[in-house]
Amino acid sequence: TEIEPKKASRLPWKNKTYDVNVIEEKKKTESVSFKELFRFAKKTDVFYMILATCAAICHGAALPLLLLIFGNLVDTFTDRSFNLCTLNLTALSLTYCPSGIILTSTNFLSLYKLCNFTGSNFTVPTFDLTGKVRQQALILVGIGCGAIIFAYIQIAFWCVSAERQTRAIREAAFRAIMNKEILYFDTHKTALIFSKLTSSMTAHELKAYGKAGAVAEEVFSSIRTVFSYNGVEHEQTRYERHLDAARDFGIKKGAFNGVTLGFVWFVIFCAYALGFWYGAKLVRDEGFNIGSVLIVFFAILIAVFSLGQGAPHLQSLAQARGAAYYVWDLIDSPSKIISNSVSGLKTPDLVGIIEFSEVNFVYPTRPNTSILNGLSFDAKSGQTVALVGSSGCGKSTCIQLLQRFYDPISGSVSIDGHSVSEYNLHWLRQHIGVVSQEPILFAATIKENIKYGKDNVTDSDIEDAAKKANAHDFIMTLPDRYETMVGERGAQLSGGQKQRIAIARALIRNPKILLLDEATSALDNESEKIVQDALDKASKGRTTLVIAHRLSTIRNANKIVVIHEGTTVEEGDHETLMNKRGNYYALVQAQNLQIAEENEEDEDEDIYPDEINVRQQRRSTVASLSPSMLATIHEAKIADNDGEKNVKKPSPSWTMLKMNSPEWLYIVFGCIACICNGGIQPAYGVILSKLIAVFQECDRDVQEHNVLVYILLFIGFGVLMLISMFLQSYLFACSGEKLTKRLRAKVFRVMLRQDMAYFDDPKNNTGALCTRLAVEASAVQGATGIRIGIMLQNFASLGVGIILGFVYGWALTLMLLGFIPLIVIGGFLQSKLVSGFASKDKRALEDAGKVAVEAIQNIRTVAQLTKEERFGNEYAHLVEIPYSVFNCVVFGAQSVGQTASLVPDYSKATESASNILDLFARKPNIDNGSTDGEQIANFNGGIEFDGVYFVYPNRPEAIVLRNLKLKIMPGQKIALVGGSGCGKSTTVQLLERFYDVVAGRLLLDSKDVRSLNLQWYRSQIGIVSQEPILFDVSIKENIAYGDNSREVPMSEIIEASKNANIHSFIEKLPMGYDTNCGSKGTQLSGGQKQRIAIARALVRNPKILLLDEATSALDQESENVVQEALDRAQQNRTSITIAHRLSTIQNADLICVIRHGRVVESGRHSELLAKQGYYFKLAQKKLK
Repeated sequence: TEIEPKKASRLPWKNKTYDVNVIEEKKKTESVSFKELFRFAKKTDVFYMILATCAAICHGAALPLLLLIFGNLVDTFTDRSFNLCTLNLTALSLTYCPSGIILTSTNFLSLYKLCNFTGSNFTVPTFDLTGKVRQQALILVGIGCGAIIFAYIQIAFWCVSAERQTRAIREAAFRAIMNKEILYFDTHKTALIFSKLTSSMTAHELKAYGKAGAVAEEVFSSIRTVFSYNGVEHEQTRYERHLDAARDFGIKKGAFNGVTLGFVWFVIFCAYALGFWYGAKLVRDEGFNIGSVLIVFFAILIAVFSLGQGAPHLQSLAQARGAAYYVWDLIDSPSKIISNSVSGLKTPDLVGIIEFSEVNFVYPTRPNTSILNGLSFDAKSGQTVALVGSSGCGKSTCIQLLQRFYDPISGSVSIDGHSVSEYNLHWLRQHIGVVSQEPILFAATIKENIKYGKDNVTDSDIEDAAKKANAHDFIMTLPDRYETMVGERGAQLSGGQKQRIAIARALIRNPKILLLDEATSALDNESEKIVQDALDKASKGRTTLVIAHRLSTIRNANKIVVIHEGTTVEEGDHETLMNKRGNYYALVQAQNLQIAEENEEDEDEDIYPDEINVRQQRRSTVASLSPSMLATIHEAKIADNDGEKNVKKPSPSWTMLKMNSPEWLYIVFGCIACICNGGIQPAYGVILSKLIAVFQECDRDVQEHNVLVYILLFIGFGVLMLISMFLQSYLFACSGEKLTKRLRAKVFRVMLRQDMAYFDDPKNNTGALCTRLAVEASAVQGATGIRIGIMLQNFASLGVGIILGFVYGWALTLMLLGFIPLIVIGGFLQSKLVSGFASKDKRALEDAGKVAVEAIQNIRTVAQLTKEERFGNEYAHLVEIPYSVFNCVVFGAQSVGQTASLVPDYSKATESASNILDLFARKPNIDNGSTDGEQIANFNGGIEFDGVYFVYPNRPEAIVLRNLKLKIMPGQKIALVGGSGCGKSTTVQLLERFYDVVAGRLLLDSKDVRSLNLQWYRSQIGIVSQEPILFDVSIKENIAYGDNSREVPMSEIIEASKNANIHSFIEKLPMGYDTNCGSKGTQLSGGQKQRIAIARALVRNPKILLLDEATSALDQESENVVQEALDRAQQNRTSITIAHRLSTIQNADLICVIRHGRVVESGRHSELLAKQGYYFKLAQKKLK
């Protein structure tokens, strides 16, 4: 995306409102209806839900049926007592019983055998107690068996249906994202989109954690930039700021839940009191049976209590309806440009005639900034048309409009006489090949990346495409060749190698239209001519649009269109435009090109054919190293592996408790509250039994007194439950939320301390790290917080219940204790099953997260390659795996009791804690958070590579640097040149200490860099990389990022911007320095991003300046000014420049030619030309 600021008044369509196709939030309740919540339920799911609901009704009926049996049993035990109230038991006791024994209605059955009723007319009532109890007990067993069956059906089928629908929702949401127009991604952050796919939190938590996740995603995907500018603490602070908001909301939610639950229990106990008072009145005055009273009373209480228990689930349902509103909106919101539409024109033979007619365009995110202003040009079938102009003039916008990433405001963009909006978009993009300025590769093998260009191709087709792009030879030198993993965004390859893979990917689809946006900008001179020849051949028979700052690459174009401020100002071939001596002539003169018409190809000989032919080169592999060096590399590899497992990992459960130790006071008082809650339940059982006994009391006054006592006890229990429930929920919310915040922050910090090898590992790409950070740190709370409280509460209930049981009836207690092992065994088996599948579930969701983040981050490339469906299928396959795992768990384990229901959370927590411990135990070879090491007092900037050998940790078989020897004096300007992949950029990464050398030494002012303080060391270095990474913050903040050790004054930011030739551009923007750069700087052109990156490097005033193709993306108009600024910036500081354009390094103090990881030539420009060696041959190609 390009920005070329102009005054709004110049817009010819200034009175027209641009429809940005953004759906505004309505002023209504943001939730869906209950019916809409199940819109993704298929017939099978509906059947499952109906079956589960019927089972739930039957399961729910078990408790009321239990009440009937309970009431009958109470009547069975109390019937004889009521009959005895008709007798004068006091007189009988005095007459027939031993002294001291007074019979009452409550003790008669246990004491009457001690009395001698011989001679009296009293007959002890006969009662078949055992028979009646046995009958009721058998009914209880039947109810229990039915409850097991129906509970299993209820839980299993509801869960399976829910998981099936969740999988469908994830898949639909991801496919919807893949088919959104580009505008959607301009206005939504990647991590916030990703969080909608992964999160199940409340809206407030989702918002807070989503912002934190956005920071994490941006940091992990830009990790080299963060390390280079010592941004770890800055990013840590930014991340924790959002975590604080989520923590505070979680604590408030805990307090609210505590008050709500406590109040519910208070009302329940008050209902007990009122019910028993009135029940006693009914028994005394109305002749009701005790059993009937208890059945009515408990039936109503159970109904109320069930509603209370259902309240949290109703809350979950409300949250689900609210969350569904946003997800459904994501899925349903219409796009003006629909990539997967089946409608649209599909012509039998696309010819490739392109026409831009009076095209006006502004980016929807910047409606007041004109980009194209009546632009018109055409390209005939088979023609090569080049677009040239200053950075930000609108060239790349033409490429985006042609692919229909956006629609123009007015005018038309047509192919073969039809507007691009008339075509089937998927079909159209399949006929367009694109090679962009910054090539995007996916985290897959080289073969798979080339295959992204076209499905159903053979290995032979892939190799042919690679050969045409001059990529085959370097691929064959890699240990795994075409199966080599390129890393996230192609991080394992050099810029030139990535570009050639991207060219091969475009060529393999044999497109009718080829779009080349600086396709050779990243290539060295040796490769550029061969690739340019390949592109020239590939352009034959197809229409080609070329954007190039290097005008030498487009001299042979059929037509050259010069664009200025979004308008065509010149048009014609090279010779015609040169004769006009207008804008194009000025650009050519500025680039100092030879414009003679002689055929350079005839005059130039090949550059050392034996050096270009890699098959004849001595391969840079371990095979060519000495045994001693092999041993050194092997030991280094072992040491690297040991870094991950050299610390013994403690128990996850114990570690989780230690993690929560700062909140010990909250936990202690929370545990006390839990014990109170747990103890009240069995104590209530004792009071209930006493209250039932009260009904057997024949003396009315005694009965009324005892009823009053127990009623007051019930009210007291209600008050105690209100207080303890609040304290339990609030205190454990404080404990759990603070743990989660601290743990997330610590995991983030530890991740940022890891060395670059950790981030190079495909298992640790951005998507995986973001998923791990979001899921695992929160999952640990599954074994802490309120769940610990519930477990303690249940254990307290069990403990107090057993104690009271032994007090009142040890024999019956012993018998009932026999059931406890069954519950424990069931919970243990479920724990093993759940934890066994937890890790596989986690890995599958991580993999799905990788796919989602990678696709969303690189949506333009996905759209160009028309691979939305492929990524959708891949994501769907990965979310299928946890669904399969879930089925195994559901059908392989039954939850037993409330404590057992916590096992899944606890299992996930222990699994997550184990993974976090693995991370904490990993000792990186380079600790990016370390403050140890010495600082050089008077640092001059001297650098020395002393016999350096280097291999990348994840590719130990390929030697990159081989005995590199290079000494750089303080203040010296050094240039490194050589073939793509020869090791130039590796030297920059070693200087930044992203990696350590395998053998040899890297010295600064004669000090080994490994002994220096890493933060101080990096603060002495400024870097401008080949592909600059900007953050999704303002221009001002991006420039100030150059020095994170202080608040950079605005005056210094402006001064750095002026030196980088970007100040005047920024001032013309509507928001000036407060303009947001967009994710990865997408709101700026390549040249604009590069200049902001240069300003960022200059603001820290470094002693060492590293320029890795710092001006490669600039047009000639800007390059000269920026180069002058860089020349000034290099004064009095050591600088190392990596350049493929030799014209930018002619004034270097020393030029070193690197081949096979070692210096093969060095000297000044004139000296190397005089040698007529390798550098001379390179210069012949490009220098005047």
